Amino acid sequence: MITRRTLMATGTLGAAALGLPRMAFAAEQADVVIIGAGLSGLHSAQLLSGLGMRVVVLEAGGRVGGRVHTVETAEGPIDVGASQIGRSYARVLDAVRRHDLRLVPEDRDLLPFAAHFQDTWFDPADWANNPLNKTVGEERTINPILLGQVVSARHNPLKEVDDWLDPRFARDDISLRQLMEREGYSPAAIELAKISVPGIGIDETSMLRMWQEATRGGIDHRTEQAPTAAKRNQPFGETNDRNLVDGLASINNIAGGCQQLPLAMAARLGDAVRLNQQVVRIAMSDTGATVSCRDGSSYTARFVISAVPFSVLRGIAIEATRDNPIQRQAITSMPYANTARLYLHVERPFWKEDGLPASFSTDGPIGMFWGIDNHSGEGVHRAMVVMVGKVAEAISRMDHEDAEAFVQRELVRLRPAAKGLLRYQTYKDWARDPLQLGCGFSLAPGQVNAFGRTMTDPWQVLHFAGEHTRRLDFGMEAAMESGERVAVEIGERA
Repeated sequence: MITRRTLMATGTLGAAALGLPRMAFAAEQADVVIIGAGLSGLHSAQLLSGLGMRVVVLEAGGRVGGRVHTVETAEGPIDVGASQIGRSYARVLDAVRRHDLRLVPEDRDLLPFAAHFQDTWFDPADWANNPLNKTVGEERTINPILLGQVVSARHNPLKEVDDWLDPRFARDDISLRQLMEREGYSPAAIELAKISVPGIGIDETSMLRMWQEATRGGIDHRTEQAPTAAKRNQPFGETNDRNLVDGLASINNIAGGCQQLPLAMAARLGDAVRLNQQVVRIAMSDTGATVSCRDGSSYTARFVISAVPFSVLRGIAIEATRDNPIQRQAITSMPYANTARLYLHVERPFWKEDGLPASFSTDGPIGMFWGIDNHSGEGVHRAMVVMVGKVAEAISRMDHEDAEAFVQRELVRLRPAAKGLLRYQTYKDWARDPLQLGCGFSLAPGQVNAFGRTMTDPWQVLHFAGEHTRRLDFGMEAAMESGERVAVEIGERA
């Protein structure tokens, strides 16, 4: 009974094609049906319940949380999804306190980075004089691991967190390649930027989408002591400022795993949350809707909230008495970025044997290896192989077990000293999760102008939540922001 599995083709399908039983159950009545029990769906459910509305939350999977997912391993819980809570995450922090959860400073400082390009190891600090460096002029001084991010940051014209939606910046709804060509970067720099592009790929993500997140992130950087991306020697995994301000580090996690938050939220809602329920159809008019589920059950409601990614919503038949071509275009075409990660324990620091820095970025098929500082330099370390963008897309084409084995083999091929020292913890590929189909929304070049400014508008009685409908925030806070927004929309219409 929910909306999180893409098992059907896009568009309007009949009952037989959807596999619904011929005899459907009697419809249950609610004021609001919410599809998806991630942070946005649960937050909107709590707010609307507080207004006295009868709310039903339908979740296709067997757990709540969406992309907030904690996996229990022999070494303890690992957050394989959203986990970082900044000091500026007002809604998330409020929810943590209301549900009596405990925050702890994140412990994921990354060890120094090397670079492996064209089958050659080198120190990024020496890149300017490296014969592999075919860039020109000032480009030669840019750390190749960070080139895409540096270029993006250098030309970011946005000052406010909502500027990305301002038509004044319509000309910037272009790709990173188009931006670099417009600004006169060399062909070598453009090729190098493919490896470190902040979005899905150098041609696949709108600069306005990239700049939205960077501009919002700037708020956090201005209120903490941690270095900004331009000053770091690695593209991801910030060094945490553990100097507590009002009891908070710059980056915090929830004790026991961040999935403790959606679990606590769902517990407060009680039997309003229905697990293992897959929505297959939304039939609506201007006055109400019927939501049908694969098991034959159905719900009638005054309002419906879709709190699942568009990548999943496009697998649900939406029948409306008034079509909305722009909204349907957004649902059917908005791309999703992906992250695949292999979580490892390293029995001892093999980088002391091969003489290379612990972490590295490569132009090969596994992207990045993150060695995590254990603050002693000896013994067991945690590590991650992190695959994003086009690298993650290629890995996702493999079967799960084949992908895990391939990544480990490639890591040992690059770092033979690691052989026999890597202990598997868990693996997560968000593109292969049928209830998510990606780790985060993106917008292709031109899509901000085409529908990005209006895709959150209600379609008859269907409202849209989820981090992909962000306007101002990012991460978990964006999910909570969207849940709050749709609650206000419905409260004003009820």
